[in-house]
Amino acid sequence: MRLGENNRNLTELEKKAGQKASRTLRNDLRKVLKASIVSQTGEMVKKVGTGVRMKYDALDAIVIRATKATFIQHYGFEGIKKNRVAMNLKAYGHFDNLFDKTNALETLATEVAELRGEEVETNITNIISVTNGRQSNN
Repeated sequence: MRLGENNRNLTELEKKAGQKASRTLRNDLRKVLKASIVSQTGEMVKKVGTGVRMKYDALDAIVIRATKATFIQHYGFEGIKKNRVAMNLKAYGHFDNLFDKTNALETLATEVAELRGEEVETNITNIISVTNGRQSNN
């Protein structure tokens, strides 16, 4: 557990910031998919998910989960399928549209930078106070 000034739990605050950005990305990706896909079943939209990955008490990644078809539509496909049918699917660029539309990652980067800056400041303050305590004892 990482602590900031006034013993704030920075790990928990960083996780909450990641979850907020994750929710925003998920909602915005669903909007982008609804606007660009032709299929009316909504399966791709329903299966979109995002999550937060924490590692060593710090935010490591925002994970985007989606169907295989979502990624194929994003990148496009040109080639021969297993059943020997030639396919040429254009790339829709779902994720490019998502990152152009949303500012969730910029907001997350700002929040995480503030929290980690607070952690560094607290650590330096603690080191200085320990050092001053040792000097006064001598």
